[in-house]
Amino acid sequence: MTGSTDVVAGNRLESGVRGACPSWCAAGHGVHLGEEDWVHLSEPLTVVEGLSAQLCMSIDPDTSAHDGPYVVLGSTEYTLAEAQAVAAALMTMAITGGHTTTVSVA
Repeated sequence: MTGSTDVVAGNRLESGVRGACPSWCAAGHGVHLGEEDWVHLSEPLTVVEGLSAQLCMSIDPDTSAHDGPYVVLGSTEYTLAEAQAVAAALMTMAITGGHTTTVSVA
């Protein structure tokens, strides 16, 4: 990056936009070069065995343009609104199942 000042802070390389990581970012910046270093990732959350979710967002250090944040569930990327809709649908299903009563057939 031309004209930027890089400072190592802990295990993160802080520079321009990288210094303004989202509070949930757990990525080790400065490890990759180019666009891969622009990606901010949260710690993975295990949803069920074999399926995890992460927040993901990229910020261009030169233009400050950003893409995301998204929720990556498995290999599928969801907007925040889409992820909230999936979560709400699962909660509705679980609540509906909790109200199930069995009917005995005589």
